[in-house]
Amino acid sequence: MACPECASALTRETDRLVCAQGHAHPIREGIPRFVPTQAYAGSFGFQWKTLGRLQLDSVNGTSFSAARFRDITGWGDADLRGRLVLDAGCGAGRFAEVVARQFGADLVAFDLSDAVEACRENLMPDPPLVCQASIYATPFRPRSFDFVYCIGVIQHTPDPIESIRSLARLVRPGGRIGLWIYEADWKSYVGTLGFKRLLRPMVSRWPRARQLAFSRALTRTFFPAVRVLRPLGLAGKAGTRLLPVAAGHLLELPLTNEQLREWVLLDTFDMYASAYDQPQRYPAVARVLAEEGFTDITRHPHGAVAVTGRRPG
Repeated sequence: MACPECASALTRETDRLVCAQGHAHPIREGIPRFVPTQAYAGSFGFQWKTLGRLQLDSVNGTSFSAARFRDITGWGDADLRGRLVLDAGCGAGRFAEVVARQFGADLVAFDLSDAVEACRENLMPDPPLVCQASIYATPFRPRSFDFVYCIGVIQHTPDPIESIRSLARLVRPGGRIGLWIYEADWKSYVGTLGFKRLLRPMVSRWPRARQLAFSRALTRTFFPAVRVLRPLGLAGKAGTRLLPVAAGHLLELPLTNEQLREWVLLDTFDMYASAYDQPQRYPAVARVLAEEGFTDITRHPHGAVAVTGRRPG
């Protein structure tokens, strides 16, 4: 680790980390804090501390998060075991659980929001190092990590391209980066995503309690349609993608109706409450990785922009 303000080494003094230049960073609830507030990520802190446990494979009884991680990155146990891995934008620890416990990585995780508290709690009794920090000023030395991944986060930052560059600089020679980012294409304007484009600019400015109440009302209204469409295969999936709730990607999971309802609520809140929602195009993402010195840039067939790259070394 290094001070995000001056890049010098950090020393622990009881309940804080201090660098040689005198910058002090508090440690609260076992978590080093390198930002004074959640800034633009407050909705995610609220979301993951209120609704976040259901997405953990250990809680929902599926292997959905593990399978999704493999599909997005192409990485598994053979790649990650014993490696130093960074989870950028860890939320409640959905993928951190897979990477640390199932794949045996030496994991470090950070998030801008206070979802880090949920992440650490969800990974007890042996949590990884979890920090609260900004993607633009991470408390890590450049080129420190064997693997860096960031899933479903970059589109929610103020400057997605600079977010990619910041993470790319943390990958050591011979290391790899894996990203999953909403894609800017025609689908952004129709069905569920069309509702998001229409309503999110308004809803994202509301107080958290009102955002949650709005998401609950939508879920309560449209979940009966989700239940009817769920058994209909591809036709059902197509039908759910015309609703103003986020459900189309969940229909095939072996969840109870109550679990499915809660997950639809979680993803619907996520869809409308975020301060930023800036989908990207694959060529732009690949170009940034190439500019940062990555090779073997590969797009994975998992919807959106799922891309990995390797830093030569």
